This record gives sequence, structure tokens and C-alpha cells, in this order.
Amino acid sequence: RHTPPPSTHKWRQPFVRGEWSRFTADGPPTKDHGTVTTGPGSAAPSFTHLCYVDFVIAKQKEPALLSLQGLSFRAFQTFSMKGSTCSTCYISPVSPLPLTRDNKRPGGSGYTTTRGQRGAVRGFTARWGTRSGSLQSDITGQRGEQPPGHRLFTSDYWTHLDRAEMLLQGGPTAAYVALLFYYHLLEPTLVLAFNLDTTHVIRKDGEPGSLFGFSLAMHRQLNPDTRMLLSGAPRARALGQQTANITGGLYKCEITQSNKCERIQFDSEEDVRFENKENQWMGVTVQSQGPGGKIVTCAHRYQRRLYGNTPQESRDITGRCFVLSQDLTIDSNSDEDGGNWKFCEGRARGHEMFGSCQQGLAATFTKDYHYIVFGAPGAYNWKGIVRLEQKNNTLLEMGVYDDGPYEVGDENLLRPEFVPVPANSYLGFSLDSGYSITRRRGLTVVAGAPRANHSGAVVLLRKESEASARLLEEHILHGPGLASSFGYDLTVVDLNGDGWQDIVVGAPQFYMKDRDIGGAAYVYINQAGRWDKITPVDLYGTKDSMFGLAVENIGDINQDSYEDIAIGAPYDDGGAGKVYIYHGSAEGIKTSPAQILSGKEHSMRLFGYSLAGNMDLDINSYPDVAVGSLSDTALIYRARPVISIRRDVKISPQEIDLTIKTCGNSNCFDVDMCFAYKGNPSSYNPKLTISYSVEADGERRKHGLTSRVMFLNKSSTETDYRFNATLDLRGQNQKSCIKITAKLKDNIKDKLRSIPIEVSAEIVGTKRQKSRNGLPQLMPILDSSQPSKEIMEVNFVKEGCGGDNICRSNLKMDYQLFYKQGNLEVYPPLPIKNKVPVFHLNYEKKDLALRVTVSNMNEDDAYEAKLVGTFPNTLSYSGVRTEPTTTKKPIICTANQNGSQADCELGNPFKRGSKATFYIILNTAAMTLDTTEIDIDLQLQTTSVQENIVPVKVKARVIIEFPLSVTGEASPNQVSFGGVVKGESAMKKEEEIGSLITYKFRINNLWKSSVKASLNIQWPKLNKDGKWLLYLVKVTASGPEDVVCAPETEINSLKQIQETFSRTKREIGGWKKVVKMSSLSDKTKVLTCDSGVRCVVLRCPLQGLDGTTVELRSRLWNSTFIEDYASIPNTHIVVRASLVLQTQAKNMILKTPQTDVTLAVSPEVAVAQFTGVPWWIILVAVLAGILILALLVFLLWKCGFFKRSKQEDSVPRYHAVRIRKETPPEYKDEKAKLDPFDKKQWLTTWIDDESYS
Repeated sequence: RHTPPPSTHKWRQPFVRGEWSRFTADGPPTKDHGTVTTGPGSAAPSFTHLCYVDFVIAKQKEPALLSLQGLSFRAFQTFSMKGSTCSTCYISPVSPLPLTRDNKRPGGSGYTTTRGQRGAVRGFTARWGTRSGSLQSDITGQRGEQPPGHRLFTSDYWTHLDRAEMLLQGGPTAAYVALLFYYHLLEPTLVLAFNLDTTHVIRKDGEPGSLFGFSLAMHRQLNPDTRMLLSGAPRARALGQQTANITGGLYKCEITQSNKCERIQFDSEEDVRFENKENQWMGVTVQSQGPGGKIVTCAHRYQRRLYGNTPQESRDITGRCFVLSQDLTIDSNSDEDGGNWKFCEGRARGHEMFGSCQQGLAATFTKDYHYIVFGAPGAYNWKGIVRLEQKNNTLLEMGVYDDGPYEVGDENLLRPEFVPVPANSYLGFSLDSGYSITRRRGLTVVAGAPRANHSGAVVLLRKESEASARLLEEHILHGPGLASSFGYDLTVVDLNGDGWQDIVVGAPQFYMKDRDIGGAAYVYINQAGRWDKITPVDLYGTKDSMFGLAVENIGDINQDSYEDIAIGAPYDDGGAGKVYIYHGSAEGIKTSPAQILSGKEHSMRLFGYSLAGNMDLDINSYPDVAVGSLSDTALIYRARPVISIRRDVKISPQEIDLTIKTCGNSNCFDVDMCFAYKGNPSSYNPKLTISYSVEADGERRKHGLTSRVMFLNKSSTETDYRFNATLDLRGQNQKSCIKITAKLKDNIKDKLRSIPIEVSAEIVGTKRQKSRNGLPQLMPILDSSQPSKEIMEVNFVKEGCGGDNICRSNLKMDYQLFYKQGNLEVYPPLPIKNKVPVFHLNYEKKDLALRVTVSNMNEDDAYEAKLVGTFPNTLSYSGVRTEPTTTKKPIICTANQNGSQADCELGNPFKRGSKATFYIILNTAAMTLDTTEIDIDLQLQTTSVQENIVPVKVKARVIIEFPLSVTGEASPNQVSFGGVVKGESAMKKEEEIGSLITYKFRINNLWKSSVKASLNIQWPKLNKDGKWLLYLVKVTASGPEDVVCAPETEINSLKQIQETFSRTKREIGGWKKVVKMSSLSDKTKVLTCDSGVRCVVLRCPLQGLDGTTVELRSRLWNSTFIEDYASIPNTHIVVRASLVLQTQAKNMILKTPQTDVTLAVSPEVAVAQFTGVPWWIILVAVLAGILILALLVFLLWKCGFFKRSKQEDSVPRYHAVRIRKETPPEYKDEKAKLDPFDKKQWLTTWIDDESYS
């Protein structure tokens, strides 16, 4: 989507290791050619440029030369990607970059590309633009995925590029070239790469489907001296003389660039009457005894036939092993060679004993070369056994007097109960051995049982005695996780170099539900032979990775005197597989992997299923590593030599006196550097070319500050703070020296902190040498344990500091808040309330002034002393005023763009005993009605030593003085009353009530805000006796919006009174005077709502706050004043109107929230003449009344009005009659009748004992 620039260009900026680089040149920008972006799962745009992980090259019309540190590439037609989809973090198709030698190009040997296809880096963004006669490229992005098959650099000269300057040469159009990543920014194979070379990997392929690489071993044949990789292929086709189809086999692979391997001829016959070799898995394990030693390989599924071709035929899976001589043949004169290693054959059958023995699933040699160790995990109902055996030509030759065999369960007694694990434990599934495991010079066999107790175990075994045939348990390591397969693989290794062998155990099926873990390896560091209280170091793999399926001692690959290990995780990375390299150390093991090898870059599956190491295959004194897979492929990673570069740096002078100029008007200093390298072995002595870099003020530049130093005589493409060059080192410990000069920049501020000078060196290349078997020579790598930089410091001669050349300052600060009065230099202080300053914000919008006083007393000078003020978003920096009486030099403050922070320079240095007072002016225009407080941070800073500088917080409350006010008036403001008293019910018209008074209240607002308010009017309706005072007739309003006052029932509450709109004659002419006013007293009465007057509150909500006028039309109740106030010459009625803000803000106030309107009321003269009665008239009237009352009482008494009658006179008298008692006659004749008129005799006296009726 862009066109090439019109001419060639030179890069103005060198590449920097581990950093994104920006490439610029002189000239104004002329055109922008667009942006190209790729990412995971996103459609790739249409563009035609070559996407390297290493560099990007645009499409060229003509070849362009790309020069990297003197070595050259040339780019031709590039790969065009249109419509591709980046779904797997790289763009397909991906193929190796074909290169051909090109010795004709200027600049030396190079390679020419004829076609290029590479995957784009994940998160990659590149933007190109052209400049007039120059080129610019800005590269950004994230860590990317390395495409399969990719190699960082294809040149034999480089395996990585540490620092480069790129020059485009030739052709009418130049390439767009941008270095994207240094190798440690890519796929973890490169991120964590140390000294296993991932560029020139030797690949060995087997027959498809043969499981070539299932087992691996490194072997050295002494006569002739040949080093090779042995690979088992347990599914390889049978040899010609065998009747079976799939038997498995063993291959030898020469250490060459060829990917072919040769089948080793053995086990070529088969007697079908007694054995079955179909799927016997020959090569399931392979081990070498060491240089010039034997080789053992096994077929654990080998079957022994009994009663062949009969109805009683049966087969036992006994397993079988072969031992080969060092030349991979079977020596007929050797007792060991051949396939007679099948100890389960001929023993008791059945799975309870040895019928499913499966000998050879694991096999190894002891480290003293005396014994072969076999594992048979199917013996004794799959308890498993371990057997130690040796067949030697002469006892004295081998150094032992008993060749065993020794066996768990006892060779002679065959006792299953001697096996220290339960059934189905698979003891012997993995094996290793060593001396100094439990005893300093004693042999110990370490055997894995991955199903013991459902979690796995590792059993440490030793010979019981020379006369015994039993391997005795010494200790058992138990697996920590259920079904973790602890003991699936293991290795014995001395990680910390203490002479005691440590044990590493794999548990590939370990799982933690709450963590992303799949597989583990446990490192047991030997405690001088004591294993009972060892806590292992846990190493974990990623989820579903089967980390720990393969564990191998790979020897000391980095030559640091500590053995290292490799751990396979074949299901990592989606099944591609990874291998993790861990280095040993004095503490035991470094838990972070030193390197991660990935199978994805080689398009392999289940990479890391098998491992082999601890042997130098390419004869460079460094052991190499082989990795197998289930993809019928094995890879050999060669170890690169590790060297360390010694950097001797001297700086003169070491202290700079700024008062003494050493080069013109500036100060200079020299940097003397000498380089030499050292490596292992001492015979490794190639000529090295190194690239060294000298950088100044690295820490300052990390914080975005400029360097105080510039180097002289540097190239025009380099920055002023860095000096880059190359240097040749002729051999080990041979020094090469150089001197460069640096100049101090003018007007630097930091005169206290020293200037760090960092010197680093990287390897560029070595003199090309041919290696054996045509393998390319590996470039050495720097020791990762060596510091990457040598740092020296240039100090300043410091004045005003202590004898130890350390400046210890004593900066202190005081502050106070003030108002800033316009353009006047007047600063009234803020009022204090509850010990907190209060800032009143009103319509005048005054600025805030922060007065700060800084002192430095009784200590050393304060270098780069400054005050940093950070302000809230409601304040912004406006300026600074220095108080001349206390500060000699004006204070200069620098603010950021929005004024939220200001740096005020106090002095460099701020001398001891100094004091500075200044005002920081802060603009308050951004304050709003929501602002409640001010919070300012003040921080004193200095490069001198002072530990007690703490940030200071300046706080103040903000009170919003809302400029809303109300004014009122009464018209007229003086009225009089008189006439006759008239009752309320008798009034029909409004003018009958009394004089007309109109009240007007006006609202004024200087801020046009949206705050709502209410006008509350305290209306004096009744006096304390409940009589009318002011009768409200009507409320009207004028302004931006209508105003409705409540309650409306208080307006013209006597509905029978008719409203009149014309003034009466009385209102115009007033009352007629009858007598002189001298008869009235001089007192005045004030009627307010607070003095007993019954008031009602009229609430008038206001919408538009400015210009609203509320008018109240009312009448003075004439009758009340005639009756109650006629004797008072002056009566004042007060109506109060107040404004109330309808807001939740507690810091908002009104400056004039209310107003009082007074109405003066006085009686007319005609009313005043009847108001006075002489006192003596009142006295005579009272006395006359008393006399009349006394005469009336006397007359009534004389008439007997007050005489009371007796009771006897009023109660009537009665006489008693005695009535004799009669007994009713007995009736004999029921028909006889009584005379109803017979009289009864009454008793007039009675006796108490008589009976009466």
C-alpha cells in the first residue's frame, strides 16, 4: 500500500539491543505511505513487503544491499500476502529462506535471497514515510511468535545480532528495512536461549510410523574415534530374515548435516516355534556404557511361545535385551554380547510370577561400568523387579569377584514379599544408578514405580552383601500427588557439585485444579546420604503439557562446574512439545529455565518424548543434547562455547571541577578501555570480533532526562550519549585497548549526582573455520552469569558539602494561604475556622496566593533544590511573585501545559543558611458550585542527602458566596387609620377594610447559574389577639417566568370582599382633623413576627433568578387599629422576605439572604380625642357603685331576704295506727265465699314482741 522512496538512504540511528528503534534522517517529511498492522485472528492487509522476525524488507524493483556490521544480504522479489488470515500468530505459508553464496558484493561475503516467505510477528505494526532524501520508519509491537522453521539469522557468521548499523546501498530504490526484535524478545526458545544453538540444529529422520526417536542414547566408538546418536525405533519394520512384520530396531546417526541414519543389523533371526517377535518393540530403550563401552537395547514385548501350534499353546511376555559391542556388532568372543539377556525365561509362569515380566522396559549401566541394570515392571503381579547382572570374561579383569546377579525379591528365593512396593506398582519402569547416593563410595540403584500406592514412588536399592543375591531397599521417595505417575522417569545428577549425587524425579500426570499446572519434576538435593527429611524443589509445567515425562542428566553444558538437566514436556504448546533446560548451581538448581527448546519451529509433534545428553558430539568440549519425539524425528542441539569478556575501564579525571575548564570552555574526561576474553577449554582460542558500546547517563535517560555528556569523535549515525565501535581480540587473555574522550554539556543542572559510564561488549563474529563433518562452526556466547555492563562513575567536586564529600541538606518549608487582590500586590490572608483556612468564592473571582517559605539551615548545600506543587483541577498555576525582602534571586517556576503542576527552582545549589519566600498565584476560574475544598500537594526535592523530606498537603475549605439578593419596598410606606369600627361580616368591598399598601420584592443575581431558590415572605396576618393586621388581597409577579406563591388560601381569604381597582376618596384625602395631636403620647410600637404577631409564610419558588419581581397587594385592617392601636402614635409593621437555596451543598451561602420592609402606621386626630378619660371620674364612678351595692344589700336583709327557715317547720307531721294481726280462716267449704267488705282493725300502738302484718 505504499511506494518506495525515490532514492537510497542511510540510517541515522543504530539498532539497540532489546529496544524498539526509530530510524530518522535529515529533511522535512514529504509523504506518508500508510500503516500495516497484523495481529492474532485478524485479516492481514494487502501489502507487498517481506515480514521477517528479524527485519522487514519492502518490495524492490532492483536488488538492494543490506549491510549488517560489514556482512551483507541482498533482497530480491519478496512474498506478497493478500487476503491471508493471521489465525495462528503467524502468516502462512512459511518456508525456509533460500540463500546462495554471494562473494561478489561489496562489503565482503554475503548471502543472496532468491525468494522469501516469512510469518508476520503477532502485534506487529509498522508505519513508513518518506523524507526528502531520507527515510523514516517507526516500529511498534508486542512479543511475537516465531514461525515454524524460522531461524533468527541464516548467515554462518551470526546466530544473533546484538548491535548493528544498517546501510542501504545500490539500486535506484532502497529497501525499507527495520530491525524488529532482538532474539530474546521472540519465542521462548529465543527469549531464554543460552548456549544450545537453535540455528544449526542437526535433524535426523526415521522411517514414517517407526517411532524413530522413541529412545535415544549418545555413544562414542574409540576405534576408530566416532561419535554418534543411537535412536530406538520400536515400530520399525522387521529385517529380511524375520517372519514378523513389525519388530522394531536400532539406528545409528552420524553427526553430520545429513538427516539419514543407518539401521544396525542384529536380532535378524526368528524361531517361530518358541518365540514371537511381532510388535516386540525392539529399541524401546537404548543405553550406552560410555566411550568405548557396550550398548544395551531391549524389546519389552518379546513373547516366549510354549507348546506351539497345539491347543495348549501359551505365550509369556517376558521381554528380551541385546548387548552390543562398541562398534555396534555382536562379538562372539564376548560373554556379554548377544541376546541372551532374558532372565524371566524359564521361571514360574503366570502374571503372579514372571509370565508378564516385560524385561527391558528400562535398562541402564551402572556408573562403574560393572553391571547392567534391568527393570521388569510386570513381574510378581506387576509389582515389578530390578535386576543387577554382569557377565564378565575374567573376574580380575572387571575388578569384581561376584557378578551377581542381584535381584529385588532375591535371585535364588524368588520371594514376592521382598519387593518393597504393592502390586501394580511397576517397579523398574525407570532406572538409574550412581555412587555417593546413600554412601560415599557405595553403589545405589534408583528405580521408579509410577503406580505405587496410586501416586508413585522411587526406591533406592543396594546389594545386601556379596554372598547374597538380593537387592535391599534403602529408602523410598513417595509421590506427593494422586495418580501423578511419580517415578515415570528419573535421573541421578550432581547439581550442586558437592560430590553427592542428587535425584530428579518426573511426575508427568501431576495436576493442580486451582492452578495452570500439568506435570511436575521434583529435585531432591542429597544431604550427605540422608534422605528421610528432604523437601524437594518443585518444578511445574503448564496445563496438559506432561512436563516430566522425560528427565535427563545432560552434563555441564555451560562449563560452570555444575551439572545440568533437561526435562521434556511433549504435550506442551498444543502438542508440539517443549524441552526445558535447567542449570545446576551451588544452591542446587536454578528454578528458572535457562533455555526452552520448542518443537513447533521444526513442525514436530510430541517433541521432548525422549532425551539424551552428557556427551560432546561435535568435539568442542561442550556436551550436546538430543531430543526425540513421536514424529519419527530426533534433533541434536549442539552447545556453543561460553566465554566471558573482561572489561578493564579507567576514567581520568575521576572528579570534575566545574570551575576549571579542561577543553576550551567546557570540561572533558577520558575513558580508557581494555578488552580480553576467556573461555573453556583453554585450547579454544579463536580470533573474536567484538562490538563494544560506551553509554553515559543511562539512568537519567530511562527517566526521560537528557544526558549530561556527549562523546567526541563518534560517527554521525550515533547519538551524542553513546559511542559504538568494533574491536578484534586475537586470542584468549590477549588484551586490546582503546581510548575515547567525553565532553560535559553546558549549563547542566545536576551537579551533585555522579555520571555513570556503562561499558558493554557483545560478540560480533569469529574467524571462519571449517569443522568436522562439514558442520558450521558455532559462534561463542557470552557467559550469562557475567554482568552485562561495567559501570564506572565520574564525580563532581562538591562545594558546601561535608568532609566525606556527601551533601546533607536540611530543607524546611512553611506555607500560608492568601487572597490575591486583582493586579494589586496585596495579599489579605484567608480567615481561619476550626483551624482550617476558608476561601470565600464570590462573583469577584479572586485568585488564590500560596505563600511558601523554604529554608536550609545548619547543614550542607542543597543541590537541584526545587519545590514541586501539584494542584487540583479546580486550580491552575498563574504565576509566581518573589518577596524581595527575603529572597535575593527571583524564583522561577515552570508549569505543565494545563497548569496542574509547577516546578519552582530554589537554587543549584541552594546554599546553607539560605531562605526564600515567594507566592505561587493560582487561578480559581475553574472553580464551580460543586467545589468544596482545596487540596494542594507540595514536595521539596533535592539531589543532596536528606531523608526527612515528606510531602505537605495544603487544605482549605471553599465557601461559595452566591450573589443572590432580594430588595423590597412598601408603597406607601406611611399610612393612617380612623373612622368607625366595622365588623368583618359587614364588609363587602375591599376599600372598607382600610388603606391600600403594595409590597414589591425584587431578586437580583450576579451569577447566571441554574441553582433554584425560593422567596419566603413572613406576612403579619393577625395580632396576638387574633385580629386582622394586614389583609392580603392579591399576589402578582413579573420576570422571565411565572411565580405562584403558596399557600393560595391566604390570598383574599374572605371571599365575600370584592376586589376594587380604584382608590377611594378617603385614600386620597385622608382623615379630617378634629382636635390637636398634642393629646397623643410619644411611644412607638413595632409589630414583627418575632414579637407575638401571628404570621403566615408565603413561599414563592423562583425559576429565573435574575430580574424577578413579586408584588403583594394588601389592605390595612382599619378596625383593628382603631380598637387596639388608637392610643399609639407610631406603629411599625415589619414584613420580612428571605431567599432560600434549594440545593444539597452545605458550603453554599447567600451574602444578603433577607430584607425587612417597614410600614409606618399612625392614627388620625379625630380618633385620638376620645381615647383619654380622667382618673377622678373613674374613681367617683367606682365609689358610687360600691355605695349603691351596700344599700341594696341592707334593704334585702331587712326584708328577711337573707333569713333561713328551720327544718321542723317545713317537714309534715304523721300519726301511727296499730293494725291487729289476723289469721285467715280455714275454709272447709270450698264453695263458701268471703265477704270482701269485712273491715280490718288497725293498730295504733304496738309492742316490740308482737307480730304484725
